[in-house]
Amino acid sequence: MDKYQKPITAFAILTDANKKYHPDRYESSFLGTRVLYEFNSYKVLNQNPEELLASNNPFAIVILVVHTAIHAKKLNDNQIFPLKIELTKRLLAKEISKTKIRQLLNFLKYYIRFENKETEVKFEEELDFITEKRKTMGIEEFLLDRAKKEGERESAVKFVNTLIKETTFSVEKIASLVGVSVDFVNKLKAEMKN
Repeated sequence: MDKYQKPITAFAILTDANKKYHPDRYESSFLGTRVLYEFNSYKVLNQNPEELLASNNPFAIVILVVHTAIHAKKLNDNQIFPLKIELTKRLLAKEISKTKIRQLLNFLKYYIRFENKETEVKFEEELDFITEKRKTMGIEEFLLDRAKKEGERESAVKFVNTLIKETTFSVEKIASLVGVSVDFVNKLKAEMKN
């Protein structure tokens, strides 16, 4: 305010896991002097992940990463890995500048950490694959884009069945390309055998 002669506002972004903790002021007093500073607060834990995903604001992805990290403290590497991959894919699907995407990917990479170094290496390899795929526009990116566009369950079923019949992709690969769970693909694969 002193520098630019403009009114200001302040936001505290609360990244803790305590739903009841929601401060909106700082107070201090000593020997007759009292300071009261009121501010806006934004509780990450109270945000809706679906709304964050739907937003085109890059800050929504940052909040989604923090939201995921809060919940990730209760998860193991095997549960965190697909979450980070999904966040990466969602981020890359947004119409955001390459510089912002790079910054957000770095934030995702370092904010939600894996316990096991091997999982970190696996994530790095997958990240390289996903980002390289976007550059080369290979068949897998085409399949991923097609799966995202079709979106509906019936289309997903048809598309998974086609991939099972006509490719040698693993169940995990098919699930990743179509954007469905491994269980979903396994179920369809079992139905095809019957």
